[in-house]
Amino acid sequence: MELDQRVKALEYELKILKNEIQRTLLDIQEQVLIHYYPTLRSDDSLPPEAIAQAFSAKAAAASPAAGAASAPAPIPAVKKVSLEDIRVQSELGAALTTAAPVRTGSDQSIMVNLSEWVSTNAPKIGGERIGKIVEVCGNKGIIPAETKAVLVRIASLSKDAAPNQVPVNEILNTLLKLDGVLGRAADVEEALVLIEEAGLG
Repeated sequence: MELDQRVKALEYELKILKNEIQRTLLDIQEQVLIHYYPTLRSDDSLPPEAIAQAFSAKAAAASPAAGAASAPAPIPAVKKVSLEDIRVQSELGAALTTAAPVRTGSDQSIMVNLSEWVSTNAPKIGGERIGKIVEVCGNKGIIPAETKAVLVRIASLSKDAAPNQVPVNEILNTLLKLDGVLGRAADVEEALVLIEEAGLG
């Protein structure tokens, strides 16, 4: 039974990874086209027929039949990532697509900052404690409900061993950093109340 669940979980992660790879390949393809065919940049004023004609003209000019010897394309720099980075990003992407509506640019940047806050502070005070803080902040309306669900899920992915005892000032510091990420004024009294409500004091 446990083996079936693990296989299903692996299949689910594989699907997520496949989708992320496809999305990345599409982004690469788009960037390559924009680099080599700048006239094809997205322009709402151009009809699709004009874009197709421009693409055909560029492709014909660059073909070896035209007699032009083209220089080899430069190799773009590749960012090295670990399997754990891919897994965390896949989980985050899946959680965002299932739990949250389409976000604006500022909402996305706040979500990225919040997830970075979780992944930075989880090793210091523990993923379970971060999850409790996020739960309490979500219940108080400090963090939106759909964002709360995603952050709790990210906190649960933390594989770092949490310390048995964490000083209250470390938890307080973590909450004050959260205020900074959310663009709120740091309130020590409110942070202490949240620590008590989360049962971490």
